[in-house]
Amino acid sequence: MTIHGSLPTWRRRVHTWTWHCLVGTQGSANWSGYIANPNGSNGYTSATGNWVVPTISGADGAMAAQWIGLGGVENADLLQIGTTEQMMNGQEEADVFWEKLPAAAHSIMSIPVGSSVAASIEKGGGSDWVLSIQVKTPSGQTENKNVSVSISNQYAANIGTSAEWISEDPSTVQGNLYPLANAGTVQFTNATVDGQPISASGNSVQPVAMVDQTGNVLISPSNLGSDGESFSTSTLNTTSSAAGNGYGIGAEGGWSPGWSQWSVSGYGGRHHQGASGWSGWTPGGSWSISIPTSAGNGYAIQFSWSWQ
Repeated sequence: MTIHGSLPTWRRRVHTWTWHCLVGTQGSANWSGYIANPNGSNGYTSATGNWVVPTISGADGAMAAQWIGLGGVENADLLQIGTTEQMMNGQEEADVFWEKLPAAAHSIMSIPVGSSVAASIEKGGGSDWVLSIQVKTPSGQTENKNVSVSISNQYAANIGTSAEWISEDPSTVQGNLYPLANAGTVQFTNATVDGQPISASGNSVQPVAMVDQTGNVLISPSNLGSDGESFSTSTLNTTSSAAGNGYGIGAEGGWSPGWSQWSVSGYGGRHHQGASGWSGWTPGGSWSISIPTSAGNGYAIQFSWSWQ
């Protein structure tokens, strides 16, 4: 399918795998950025984030996406708003979208490349939640769009379990990744949850990198800025992401000197439109090995899998 008309649906955590990357970063099939989980019992009720629509490159059909969201990590429910970028007939086309899984994404409007966007999700009155985006074009024009969506108490509780600020390689309704466009470096600012920076003491924070099945890092997040609410994502490699890729579980990817290897949880598997949704983990199995180093210490490597 193409980006025109109905946008693709995406994102679901489905497995864990081993790969090599900088310490502290988890791996994903198609996400890169930051995830926050509340340390207390109260769920999140708002998130914000700003970025500039990047200039992308790649073959026709290549895509990238930038968004903020609530939910989608610990369960199947996800509310999000952001931008998609796609190469079409040799030119980049950018759109604003919003999505409430498991329904398909909705396109709000097309916007110029280089536009500054300020996105927010927040609880309104009663069962209403409001997704908002302000777009300032390179020529200085400003446009605001608001979407109100009614959700159940259970859905609200589920999306309150996590907040995300993500650069992504989208996937089709069949669950296959689009070719990954090179979006360069995308700077996220004003990344807050419940009015506080990502790094606030009430949050457990996890950086996430997009990694292919052989351990190549495709999109990598930076460290959080000193303000605790800014970071960037950088596309490092687009050759390993191609249309037709589906799920894959493997522990390939060799040793990279100067890097560490460890077991990481995988976020961001693809959702098939019309599927009934997944609600938990089903244990599959695991193994682990230890690799000694010349310095006398070692690395423990685990591989585990879950499937639903």
